[in-house]
Amino acid sequence: MQIHQVTPDEWTLWRDVRLEALAADPAEFGSTLAREQEYGEDDWRARIVGGLNLVALDPGPVGLVGATSKPGDLYLYSMWVKSSHRGRGIGEALVRAVLAWAAEEGWKRVRLRVWEHNLPARKLYERLGFVDAGEPEHMEFVVS
Repeated sequence: MQIHQVTPDEWTLWRDVRLEALAADPAEFGSTLAREQEYGEDDWRARIVGGLNLVALDPGPVGLVGATSKPGDLYLYSMWVKSSHRGRGIGEALVRAVLAWAAEEGWKRVRLRVWEHNLPARKLYERLGFVDAGEPEHMEFVVS
């Protein structure tokens, strides 16, 4: 398994994995497949610029995660692993890559939103050091 950083020129890779995630697990995201299917090339490229977009390859795409700047914090989003590849450490590898990048870039805190019912994801984040952030469905990690 390889973690690959997506560049703006690889926007179709990000788009394809993101749409697969929305189709496979629609209740786990703050967007919809129908909405994102309407995005054009410029929209997809803009989502990649200025942050970190990672795809797990095994050998084809099996997961993704993004990180982007929100006021004062790095915000982890779009975390997803294909159901056939869950339980193999891919999600952990993706999140660890974001945390390592956050430390290299000087971020002090990484935040994310995870639904209360998504216990496997919550356990993953807790195992990696995320704690409740004091607002519903939000967790945070203090970068050391």
